[in-house]
Amino acid sequence: MISFTLVVALYFAFSWGIPWHELPSTISFSYVFDLAFTLVICFFYRLPWKFKWRGLKNTALFMIQAFALAIFCIAAAWFWAMPVPFRLVENLEWHLLLFAPVLEELVFRQTFQRFLINRMGGKRVTSMLVASIFAFSHLIALKVLPDEYIPFIGFQVFYTFVLGVICGQSLLRTHSILGPILIHFLFNLTFYFAMQLGII
Repeated sequence: MISFTLVVALYFAFSWGIPWHELPSTISFSYVFDLAFTLVICFFYRLPWKFKWRGLKNTALFMIQAFALAIFCIAAAWFWAMPVPFRLVENLEWHLLLFAPVLEELVFRQTFQRFLINRMGGKRVTSMLVASIFAFSHLIALKVLPDEYIPFIGFQVFYTFVLGVICGQSLLRTHSILGPILIHFLFNLTFYFAMQLGII
């Protein structure tokens, strides 16, 4: 667990310590860091890259769960009239539908969860622990967003934990990183459509 803690601390030291949002680019350099971090850690610790999909029925079940979670979150944001900060993001389609689902899953499921699985086995506690770290990572928004978005950020920590558990269980059941990426994409796509339709 010491090496895992050091890897997580290293990730947050760079991802939170460097002001990525101040660098001149319409696409955040933090995504480049996420990809580089994943490649280096997976190579150094020889974490397996598995793309072969097993258990499509399980993936379908997890996708239904993620879609239901997204509908609940959209309804809650609408009911409580929470300001949603996604509208502040330039090139939202790229960020929400490509970079976030792919790169966040590479960091949290491919790197952190596989790291734990290699040391603890395929236990459910791995997805719970990594889901907690995944939810915690979204608190960085407190550093860069106006105070009016604090209620949504708190809500986001809750729903990203649940989403993280769903994605983590998918990794355990299917043994493929593609499942969590697809689940995360579906969740974000539902949010994106809700924003385009003016629901939130």
